[in-house]
Amino acid sequence: MPKKWLSEILSINKEKWMCGRFAQVIKYQDLKKMTEELKIKESSEQLELNYNVAPTNIVAAVVAKDDWRYMGFFRWGLIPSWSKKIPEQALINVRSESILEKPSFKTSFLRRRCLIPANGFYEWRKTDKQPFFIKAKGDNLLYLAGIYDAWYGPDGSYIPSLGIITTSANDFIQPLHERMPLLLNPSLYDTWLNPAAQNPQELQLLLTVPSEIELEMYPVSRRVNKPENNDADCLKPIAH
Repeated sequence: MPKKWLSEILSINKEKWMCGRFAQVIKYQDLKKMTEELKIKESSEQLELNYNVAPTNIVAAVVAKDDWRYMGFFRWGLIPSWSKKIPEQALINVRSESILEKPSFKTSFLRRRCLIPANGFYEWRKTDKQPFFIKAKGDNLLYLAGIYDAWYGPDGSYIPSLGIITTSANDFIQPLHERMPLLLNPSLYDTWLNPAAQNPQELQLLLTVPSEIELEMYPVSRRVNKPENNDADCLKPIAH
């Protein structure tokens, strides 16, 4: 495993800024709507508001066991169950093109998929490192496709964790970055969250369906560069 583990760390580092930050500010009405749309049977009345989610933060994600869908809480940065220790650099992103080739990701992709609700995600323009916030048109939430796992430490500690799946950027995102989070169309949610769906070829097809979700973006303050800046100002558009 060590050599494969190293290669995966290196591949993650190449795109460490994609997707490197997002916002999870899901208030009561959004949570109620999400619970109805995704047919969640167990949820919280309120989630912690995080305007600037950074690697290793705890985030909420929708998962399923049998036909029971619920809101789980995970460390952002996948820790494979077989790992002897927590990796020094968080595996926050998983490339869709190689997800079935890497042992760190394959089993989770086949058996442990999730949807991460987000108001949107941040991306930095390569030419000048100007941060932008990218969101769905209107006030709808985005659902980022992800995989998760559970890790047990030698001291008996238990850490559930997840990684966000990325894919080639569409024409809208391309001017900022060549990668973007995988945004599934609503018609695919049921299959994605179905733990009984484990056919590799059929699941791989879900990774290649073009997203029909309309996006919009605007520049935001460079305050988002620092994870300790976590307030509503992170989401405010700036003149540019």
